Amino acid sequence: MNGPRDTHGRELSPEVRRRVEAMWLDTGERGRVHEALVSYGISSHEREAERVQLAILKLSEGQAEKALAMVAAAKQDYRDVLMWAEYPEQARSPLAVHRDLSKAEKQQLAQSRRRDRKQYEDWLKKPGK
Repeated sequence: MNGPRDTHGRELSPEVRRRVEAMWLDTGERGRVHEALVSYGISSHEREAERVQLAILKLSEGQAEKALAMVAAAKQDYRDVLMWAEYPEQARSPLAVHRDLSKAEKQQLAQSRRRDRKQYEDWLKKPGK
């Protein structure tokens, strides 16, 4: 067996499991987070399980209650969790909701996306947290 499994036979990817183990030293909290994470991806509308699980971990900032709340949010609409984790600056930008942007506004939004992408890639490269 490669790792803990839930009753549906699902398990976390090695990367997600490694991050959970690094972020929660307390075995009780680690178990709660693990159980919540493996519960995401069971329903057909819960897509991109590993990507969403990583986003949940990033947003949790090492707090089990935040992780559980983000799992619940992902089960409602996983795209929200991805946006919050991967594109936080863009998610807060009023430009993101407008359709008719000027050339300067489009460039500003593109710069936000690049900064967002870099911050997410930097987080992914960090061991553990």
